[in-house]
Amino acid sequence: MKVVFRIIGSEEDLKDLDGKEENVHFCFRPSEKNIFELIKYSPKLKRIQLPSSYHKTLSGTTKMLLKTSNIKLIVGDIWGHRTDLDRFAEIDI
Repeated sequence: MKVVFRIIGSEEDLKDLDGKEENVHFCFRPSEKNIFELIKYSPKLKRIQLPSSYHKTLSGTTKMLLKTSNIKLIVGDIWGHRTDLDRFAEIDI
């Protein structure tokens, strides 16, 4: 199944969210604060995708928050996508 993800390349990109995002991919290592802000400002959020190296360092508290918020955590990478051209990518899940 293909799903469109909003690409978040930096903390600055978090400020540009409109609150309608359902699927987000982090290209940087998000802090707990970044993830809490994302959940707070995107009430329709369903999925967060992280590269495997970032997923391994995610705290248990953050994983529990995602689980209780019914947000699926997906492990995966996006290669060769240029966010200066398009902030969205279609991903097979």
